Amino acid sequence: MRKTKLMAILLLSASLASFSSVGLAKTERNGFLSLEQSGVASYYSDKMHGQRTANGEFYDKNALTAAHASLPFGSLVRVVNLSNNRSVELRINSRAHKANKRLLDVSKRAASELGFIQAGLAKVKIEVLRVGDA
Repeated sequence: MRKTKLMAILLLSASLASFSSVGLAKTERNGFLSLEQSGVASYYSDKMHGQRTANGEFYDKNALTAAHASLPFGSLVRVVNLSNNRSVELRINSRAHKANKRLLDVSKRAASELGFIQAGLAKVKIEVLRVGDA
């Protein structure tokens, strides 16, 4: 009985997790599905340059990449800095730690293009352009 109850709880948890793992708002725009999120972005410091990312690549501070808590590796996102409207397209190649409460951790180049190197953090909106395979 105890084993059955545990299995039922695990199955239910797995089912619910599959519905909320990406946690994106879905809206219809011009017949296309648009996946968007808003939150805070930070960027990786220079000391991370050359370290392995969650997908096994080496972090390159000059690449247009980002870490996200749940989007599949290889996903392509458009990131907009809400304070200055600057935007950039980034490829997801690592995992943002869920405990840090940030939406994205971006490369130094991405932070520069988005205009928040000095501030260190920015309120951003992301739109998923392509969902990765991994």
